[in-house]
Amino acid sequence: MFNPKMEKISRKKLEEIQLKRLRKIVMHAYENIPFYRKKIDEAGVNANIKSFDDIEKIPFTTKDDLRKNAPFGLLALPMENYIELHASSGTTGEPVTVCYTQGDIEVWAEVMARCLSMAGLTKKDIFQIPIPYGTFTGAFGFHYGGQKIGALIIPTGKGDSERQIRLMRYYGTTFIAGIASYALHLAKIAKKIDIEPRELNVRNGIFGAEIFTKETKRKIMEEWNMDVHDIYGLTEMCGPGVSADCDEHDGLHIWEDHFFAEIIDPKTGERIEDEEEGELVLTTLTKEGMPIIRYRTRDITFFYDELCNCGRTHRKHAPIKGRSDDMIIVKGTNIFPSQIEEAIMKHEKVGNNWLMILEKIGDMDGIVVKVEGKEKFDEKERRNIEKEIEKEIKIITTLGVKVEIVDPDTLPISEGKAKRVIDRRK
Repeated sequence: MFNPKMEKISRKKLEEIQLKRLRKIVMHAYENIPFYRKKIDEAGVNANIKSFDDIEKIPFTTKDDLRKNAPFGLLALPMENYIELHASSGTTGEPVTVCYTQGDIEVWAEVMARCLSMAGLTKKDIFQIPIPYGTFTGAFGFHYGGQKIGALIIPTGKGDSERQIRLMRYYGTTFIAGIASYALHLAKIAKKIDIEPRELNVRNGIFGAEIFTKETKRKIMEEWNMDVHDIYGLTEMCGPGVSADCDEHDGLHIWEDHFFAEIIDPKTGERIEDEEEGELVLTTLTKEGMPIIRYRTRDITFFYDELCNCGRTHRKHAPIKGRSDDMIIVKGTNIFPSQIEEAIMKHEKVGNNWLMILEKIGDMDGIVVKVEGKEKFDEKERRNIEKEIEKEIKIITTLGVKVEIVDPDTLPISEGKAKRVIDRRK
């Protein structure tokens, strides 16, 4: 553990810290950000909350709220207090801008160090970060956390994939981070240049930024012969570092001394019980520069109702299933892209790149799922694979879909978050 004293703190003491920080941050936002003062006053709520239940009276903050007040309308301090700016990738609309004070950067480095340490990073590691360095939070979060631990960092950033592999071999990289789909892409590129990923020194990796199924994790482990951890975060909170999974690999520990978490019914906004699936709502507890109160993440998960065997007392949430605004309704059935990926990744003869296309066939919705094969197949073999994946998708989603196996390297590739769905129904 990076910070055993705080990671193993008693639940009673942790909740005392949470409530103290929650009361302070809500009042800080109310007193210093006109948006929150107006929102709380219009709701007829007292900003001086006394208990965890009182926070439910505070209205939600949404991504639209952040966009309407962009770029600097939600800052709680004078501009001279800020030293860094980051922005979301903008995959669901206009980018959201976030500014950090020195204190905010220190908190970010702390929670990232906890996540990285939980994934096995130590001072002895050579840590390669093949993520674009820019306004996107990813690379900097891993960089700050890795520095705090004391690992040797190779900031390769965005670059051609063959170069990434050659640098791994040259420097003896032992730990990597990034996006799950890119890790699988790198493994494929390595094999193309006659480098076996399993024979490199990489033995640990931590990945996030997109939906990360168990089957995807299994494939990365097999390709690289490394332990694989999941990390969760979002720009509005700090970037990556809100939570990560430990060696139990059964849910992600959320750092409750820095983030107050709730699960709500996405339709009603009402808080629901542990073990019930719903939308994650987060409040920053220690973010002085741009506090965010009751932010609707749109990410679907649930809380575990028991403590973890690893000894950490911070509760766990399930891996993100999908987003409430990414949920697709087809023929009256709700599905998430992660369910399609789960079915695809179970098949040993297909690659890691796939695409789902939604379109109208007459008056009915139709789904075509295109998947790259690991090699070129003859027509008979191709059709057998298609039928097998179609069957698996139907078992998971109850929907009948058309699967098309295409030749390797024929579908678009993204080094950022993979774009898996094209909806042509509108």
